Amino acid sequence: MLAYFDCFSGISGDMTLAAMIDAGLDADFLQDQLSMLDMTGWSLSVHRSARHGLSGIRCDVEVDQGQPRRNYQEIRRLIEKSGIPDRVKARAVNILEVLAEAEAHVHGVEKEHVHFHEIGAVDSIIDMVGAAVGFAALKIDKMVCSPLPFSRGFVKTDHGTIPTPAPATLEILKGVPVKGVEASVELVTPTGAAIVKTLASQFGPYPSFVPVRTGYGLGRSDPHEIPNALRIILGNEIEASPNRDKVGVLECQVDDLDPRVLGALMDLLFSREALDVCFTPVHMKKNRPGTGITAIVPSDRAEDLARVLLTHTTTLGVRVSYSDRIVSSRTSERVETSLGSIRVKTIERPDGVKERRPEFDDAKAIADRLGKPVLDVLRTLERELND
Repeated sequence: MLAYFDCFSGISGDMTLAAMIDAGLDADFLQDQLSMLDMTGWSLSVHRSARHGLSGIRCDVEVDQGQPRRNYQEIRRLIEKSGIPDRVKARAVNILEVLAEAEAHVHGVEKEHVHFHEIGAVDSIIDMVGAAVGFAALKIDKMVCSPLPFSRGFVKTDHGTIPTPAPATLEILKGVPVKGVEASVELVTPTGAAIVKTLASQFGPYPSFVPVRTGYGLGRSDPHEIPNALRIILGNEIEASPNRDKVGVLECQVDDLDPRVLGALMDLLFSREALDVCFTPVHMKKNRPGTGITAIVPSDRAEDLARVLLTHTTTLGVRVSYSDRIVSSRTSERVETSLGSIRVKTIERPDGVKERRPEFDDAKAIADRLGKPVLDVLRTLERELND
């Protein structure tokens, strides 16, 4: 099962549990699992409510008696000694590790000495363990998370009033895509950030999948700007064809570039992992002849190679798009032929027919050595390889 966390209004621990319940997690089962923690004086309150007319689940941890201020080591032992399944324990401990390391960095102490309300609070422990329980119970195999929204404002903590996003949240989300939004409340809490940083395998837009169920988890506040809710969409991932992948397509046009640069540019792009490069004559504004430059690149190299174009040509901008690519299956090997040893590419077409093609550079080297036209060498090799 694939889960897409649509954090259009942020994420917190309680919103995560609520959205999981609305998406199919049995609340009684969750309560039973959490009751295996050696921790008393709390209960889970689950009820349906709405934000901006959007119906969802509100999940509150109600504490009816005083609780000790537990430190990192105590919370870890609490989780590890519980009766919940080992795989759930492992995920919960991983979430705790991420949160504790961030808080330790922010407060300038060792992780083992982190000892304060934000981590020790009962609701934080319930949120971390509950998220791990829900992840397993909903049979989530892969989790993808949207970019996280950051608001500007302040939040009150045991340490005083601090700006949002909280310093620990920023520390946790290093390397994670975020975006700024106008809102008057804290949208991403440290616990929520630790949950997605630990459980999500990637961050970005909707993947290709078939939605099956949707759950909405409502937050405590109800700002006027946006509905304070987390949306979790469960579905079945669409398996990509083994011959399909995604590539980046880089395009720009130049009319003031010395054409002698183009050959070196092609070599440079190929050396930086470009898959294909081509130049096209174009007629540009002011009736100027120019050159269109197109590079097909691995999707994860698009931005790096776009910077190469900006640096090594006179273009002022590069168009970047992403495209599906269907390719023929291929393998490479070195083969002994009557004309010598050459590299051979074997291509399998969609109809199952296989074709062996000699590498042109090797064929040209043979032609130069034998003093024959390269076309004759190619024909001889292709006939011999595919006989």
